[in-house]
This record gives sequence, structure tokens and C-alpha cells, in this order.
Amino acid sequence: MFIKPFKVKSNNQLKGSERKKLCEDVITAYPSLTEEQVQLLLPKREAINVMKVITHNGTIVRLYCVAKIPIFFSPNSPNPYLFPTIYTLWSHPDLLYCFTISSTLESKLASGADLMLPGIILPKPTTFHSYGKMSKGTPVAVNTDENKAPIAVGLTALSSEDMYMSAGRGKCVEIYHIIGDSLCQLGKPSPKPELGVPTLSISDDMDETNIQSTAENSEILPALIDELEISKNDNDEGNNSDEVGDDPDKLDDEESVTNDIECPVETDLEIDPVQEMDELLEYCFLKACKSMKTTNLPILSSNFYKNHLIAACPPNKTIDIKKSKYKKLSVFLTQMKQKELINTSVVKGVESILSIKFEHPLLKSFVANEEKVLESQQPASANSVIVTECYRITADVLPIFTKYGLEKGDVLKRAEVRKCFTDYVKAENLQNGKILNLNPILAQILKTKVHEEIISMEDGINKFIGRMTRMHEITSGGSKLLHTGKLEPIDMRVTTRCNNKKVTLVNNLESFGINPKEFSKECQVIGASATITEDPGKKTPSVLIQGNQILYVYKLLTEKYQIKKIYIKGLEFAPKKKKGG
Repeated sequence: MFIKPFKVKSNNQLKGSERKKLCEDVITAYPSLTEEQVQLLLPKREAINVMKVITHNGTIVRLYCVAKIPIFFSPNSPNPYLFPTIYTLWSHPDLLYCFTISSTLESKLASGADLMLPGIILPKPTTFHSYGKMSKGTPVAVNTDENKAPIAVGLTALSSEDMYMSAGRGKCVEIYHIIGDSLCQLGKPSPKPELGVPTLSISDDMDETNIQSTAENSEILPALIDELEISKNDNDEGNNSDEVGDDPDKLDDEESVTNDIECPVETDLEIDPVQEMDELLEYCFLKACKSMKTTNLPILSSNFYKNHLIAACPPNKTIDIKKSKYKKLSVFLTQMKQKELINTSVVKGVESILSIKFEHPLLKSFVANEEKVLESQQPASANSVIVTECYRITADVLPIFTKYGLEKGDVLKRAEVRKCFTDYVKAENLQNGKILNLNPILAQILKTKVHEEIISMEDGINKFIGRMTRMHEITSGGSKLLHTGKLEPIDMRVTTRCNNKKVTLVNNLESFGINPKEFSKECQVIGASATITEDPGKKTPSVLIQGNQILYVYKLLTEKYQIKKIYIKGLEFAPKKKKGG
């Protein structure tokens, strides 16, 4: 916002009443500040000026300066925020939630770039709350790994949940103000202080229940147990080579390891579910490695997990890496690398398996012990895409769900919402056949008409669900994505390019967990060229296929990926059958 010079439209000194109003606004915006701290920021003996400036992109901003040094600024927008400048944050570095980056990226931000998710340094391992608990458009600060003193201020481009679900890709912070910009040219501020190295930790507003739950269930990184919550994503791409050590017993005794990784056999004894999942995971890993060909290497770790490891799972078992002691794929692969089974590398945050040591004793002695007939059925399920409608708990319906140990933000399927609602109605004795008697709590939630005391049970359930946030859970290749709001279908259409040649464009594949690059390769089977292209008017890249391939794409989506027809549009562009002569 202030990278380029701005124009000063007006510059006035605040009156006594205006100064008092500004102090009240600061306390309202930042309740963590005491009145004494606000008085130090806005001292009575110093003149406070408000400057009305116009930035290079036409945004009108109010700057509040003390002794010509900018302290706060407020852009003119539908939801104006009172942002602290970096000089204010140097005195109060914890005023805003702060993302940490490498000091080498500071020059890129100073040149006008926004902060992207791959540039953030996160506590390891990455969990659901590694990005805090913020909504989209929340003011945040940015510091470096060398100094806690913030260097930039901006707004979050995504919510914390969306940052986690985006697998470390996309924009994180839209930078408004950074050290060295035109805003820093006002007055003669003091140099950046040395506040020490920032401490990487999970968001402080994580509640005690979550922390206690983490301590009971997590078995790795004992030193960080109090700060972490079990990850809700089982396909992280980070590298956590220093976080999990080898098990000396397993390394020293190969025969013992071989016995541990055999496919679990049901017994009458109680089996630790974490240990059982560890054994299943290691069993499937060895089975997948043994079936791999050297021509398939190197391979992205995410593709190995999705297309090979999950496919190697026995038909009566289900892999859930977050239920193992490893919690994340990257941690598990690090353990396998330390056992010298594989060799991996990480480039720009993306991990790949470079090679597999097929002569390793564990692989040479490994024998799969389930039937091969059923095994052949697994790859098809690994490619299928399952879309499930679900709902997020909002503040409106929270009074009902708190009775069942649920919290705001939890995501439930429709059947689970219906069960909680009917259980509450029965517990309160509010149901009379198909009639629902409204108590004050339900009347408030359902927003019924004044003096309306009864409605039909079905109307009550539908209105109750209507007060929640509609979402879609998309399961693809063992990973799950949550999509808020309306789920746009996969869009197929035919258009013409140079020399009036017809091409097929397929958009919105990523919303269903389908990799466009892999999809384009599958389309090349029919002998037509397929590439990734930017489609004007579309937010995501499209797959461009030579010729009218609507029918082939439709068949591929419905049969191989098992996507329901309601989530695909554009079949009307398929070539029409010619009438017989």
C-alpha cells in the first residue's frame, strides 16, 4: 500500500475531543493494551496529527502521527481497521498475531510482494492450529527468524483453517505496510530494536481442553506436547527429519522388525490402536515399496502415499496416518529414511522419494499375507472422489451442541446433526408425534414468528440445519478437503483456438482433489495433446485437450474418479450423433 509515494490531501492536529476518541478506539481495537500503555503511545504533551493521504492505487488512508512518526493508520474501506505501524509494534510486538519468515525473504516483501504460505516458518510438526485461529481479513504482523521485531503489517488472505487445508500453497498475508516503505520516510524514527529470536509455538488462544487432548493422544515430541494438537491433515509435505528418532530395538534387531510389520492378526488380547496403526502403516509401506518399479522413481511423497501406499492396504483395513504415532507422512518417511529403506529430498517444501533400497533385508524378507484377488480392487478406490455434505457448528446453534461435548467450528455430517437435534428434543420432552413444541432456546435458534409455539418436526430440523454453515467434505486418495459454501461443479466446455481448431477445457478439478497435471496425462491416452493453461475468467488453471473430448472426460470423471453426475456440467457440448443417410 505504501511501497510507492503517496499524496497528502490534508494534515491537521487533533483536538482534545478527537484525541480522546482516538484513545478509546485504540483500546477498543486492542483490549490487551492498558490505559497507561495507550497514554505512552499517544502522550498528552505531544501533538498528534491526522494526515489524510491517497496511495498510488487510489486508497484513502488516515495516518495518525506523534512527533511526525506514524503510529496508527486506517484505510478507508467497508470494514476499516486501525492498524498499528511497525514502530508501534516494536514497543508492543505481541499486539498482533505474528507470522515468522526467513530474513532472506524480507527484500522480496519490501519490493511489493505479498507473503505466500510456503514462505512461513511453522512449528514442527504442522498441526491444525499452526496458522492460529483467525478468520479471513484479520490484521497480522510479520517478523523474521533473526529478530522478533515485526517488519510488516497486513491482512490475512485466507482463514487459518483454509491456510491449513491449502497444503502450504497460496497467499497468506496481503502486505499493507513494511519497513522501508514511504510511510517509514515520515519523521526520524528510531532504528529497529533487537528483541531476540521469535519463539515458534501454536496459537495462544488454543483452549485447555485441546491441549489436554493432545497430551493424552500424541506420542511424539514429548518436549512440545503441551503446545501441539493432533493434526487433522494426514498428508503434510514438510520435512521433519529432526523430530522423530529411531527406535533402537527395531534397528538392532531386524528379525524383530520383520515380525512387527507383518499384517496384524486379530486376537482376543487388547491391542493398542496406535501400535496397531503403526504396524499397518509399516506393512503397507513395505508392500508398496516391493511393488514399485525403478522407472516410477523419483515420485512425490504425496503421490506415493495416495497411489501406492493406500492401494497396498488390506481390504479389511483402513489407513489413517493421524492415528499412528507418526501423525504425518513426512515424519513417517523420515523414519523410513533413517532405516535406510529410502532416500528422499525436499525442494521448495515439496518432498519426493528419490530411490528405494530393494536389497534392504526388510524388503527382501517381506511377504504379503493377504489374498491378491482382493488386492487388485484397491487401486480403483484410491482414485475415487467421495463428496459428502456436512455442516459447521455456528454460534446460533451452539447452545444445543455444547450439551454433547461439541464446540463452535466442529464439522458434522447431516445424519450426526439430525441425531443431536432429535436427542435434545427427546431429552427435553418436546416432541409429540410429528409436532415439535418450541422451548425458548429452540425458538431463539429457529427464529420463529412471535407467539409461534409449535412447528412440524421436519421443519424444525431443516430450520436448525439452515442456521449452520453448509460445507462439503471431499475425500480423494486418502486425503480430505473441506469446502465451505456452494461447491462449484467441474466445468467442461468446448471452444476454438487458432485456425478454428476445437479444444476441450476442463476447470475446477482441484476443488475435488484431482491434480490437473496428472489428469492431463490421463487424457493423453486417447492420442490427443493435453496441457495446463490459464483460462480467462477462471480462478484456477484449466486442462486443455485437443479436439472435442467431452465424452471421454465425462466417462473418465464418472467411472475412474466416481464423481456423481450432479458435480459435472458441460455434457451438452458433446458431439452430436450423425443421423444415418
